[in-house]
Amino acid sequence: MNANNLAERYGYALLALAEEQGIHHRVVVELNALLALIAREPQLKACLNNPTIPVPAKQAILDELMAPECCLLTRNFVGLLIRNRRETLLADVAWVLEARLREDEGLIAVKLMSALPMTDSDQADFVRRLSQWLNKKVELEIKVMPELLAGIMIRIGDHLIDGSCRGQLIRMRQVLMS
Repeated sequence: MNANNLAERYGYALLALAEEQGIHHRVVVELNALLALIAREPQLKACLNNPTIPVPAKQAILDELMAPECCLLTRNFVGLLIRNRRETLLADVAWVLEARLREDEGLIAVKLMSALPMTDSDQADFVRRLSQWLNKKVELEIKVMPELLAGIMIRIGDHLIDGSCRGQLIRMRQVLMS
C-alpha cells in the first residue's frame, strides 16, 4: 500500500472521529500548527525522522509540546502515527483532512501557473468562470513561471490542464520523435 492510500485511510478515520465529536476544524488547525512547529524546529524534525530514537521518547517529546494546545484526539492520533512508525504521513494526513473539509464546504483548490502576472480583473474573471464551470467556490493560488514561455497551466486536484507554450512544444517534440 502506498503512502497516499495510507494517509487517506488515517485521514478519513481521524475525520470520522473528529466529526463525531464536532471538532473536525480544530483537529485540522492543530495538525497544521504542529507541522509548522516541526518545520520551524530542525532538531524536532530530525528527532521525528530518526529511526534510532525510541518510540516512547518521541511520544514523550510530542506529548509535552502538544498537551497545552491540542485536544486529546489530536494528541492520541499523533501518538498512533508514532507508535506505528508512520510519523512521515503527518503532512499528507493534514492535507487529506483539509481537502475533505474544503470539499464538504463546496470549495475547490485550483493552482494556476502563468507565464506572466495576471491583473486583478483577469484573476476575478478567471475565478468567476472557473466557479461556474466546476459549480464550486474556487480557492485560487497563482504562481508566475516564466519558463512556461506563454500561456497557463491549471491544476485541479490530480488533473492538469496544460495550455502553455512550453507544453505544446514538448508535445510536438514527442509527436515528431515517434
